[in-house]
Amino acid sequence: MTEQRHGPRTGVRQVWSTGRYPSLAPNLLPAVARLVNAANVTTGDRTLDVGCGTGNASIAAARAGGDVIGLDVTRSMLEEARENAAVAGLDGIEWLEGDAESLPFRDGSHAVTLSNFGHVFAPDPDRATAELIRVTESGGCVAFTAWSPDGLVGELTDVLADHLGEGAGGSRRHLEWGDSAYVREHVPDSCDLSFERQVLPFRYASPEHFWQSVSEAGPLSPVVSTLDDPELRADIRRDALDCLSEWFVDNAVRVEYLLVRATVE
Repeated sequence: MTEQRHGPRTGVRQVWSTGRYPSLAPNLLPAVARLVNAANVTTGDRTLDVGCGTGNASIAAARAGGDVIGLDVTRSMLEEARENAAVAGLDGIEWLEGDAESLPFRDGSHAVTLSNFGHVFAPDPDRATAELIRVTESGGCVAFTAWSPDGLVGELTDVLADHLGEGAGGSRRHLEWGDSAYVREHVPDSCDLSFERQVLPFRYASPEHFWQSVSEAGPLSPVVSTLDDPELRADIRRDALDCLSEWFVDNAVRVEYLLVRATVE
């Protein structure tokens, strides 16, 4: 795979290599279970996990019997994934550094293609979704999760945009695939689609604890933690906490997302 040194995928690598994303990854495990169950991964299924991160979905699919390849653009994530698979006693997963927008596989090469909050963060998520469909065999399953644009992630995206400009904390383009109407418009009519609107609880002692965690990890870390203006940082924190308080119930921040399942014809 050839990329420009300072192209958009370099930026993706830098974002996900910054901060402490692996500390957040366990919060996604309930979504992983739903995703793998929805895809109905069974013994021997050739399964591809795109944007595999620290390996949660790859490991779950392998435990279900799938013959799994986990692909991610970020090398440090793949290192974490290998370690997690080793702890689980799974040495059969293949880990591959690669680009979600140009998957290094022939058409129809996988029975199941998964992405757990992964490919939607590619520079061009529409193209990445088309790639997921391309590499899935006829009758096979594409299943992915995406944050809902009208949920907490969408609101926090707007908070950062209000203070720092559009795209500073992640473009709303990456949330479009969490809208079932958008998915229907951009997936070929030949695919049989189903949707589940779900809520993922991120368990923390307070909204303040959640904000501290997400502002130091993942895509928000290089945006918030590096701001030189303490007044601006305080303003962002205040507005973010106002937003978070509306979604904080029973010691959990409730984050809405969409689970999409497509049967490829």
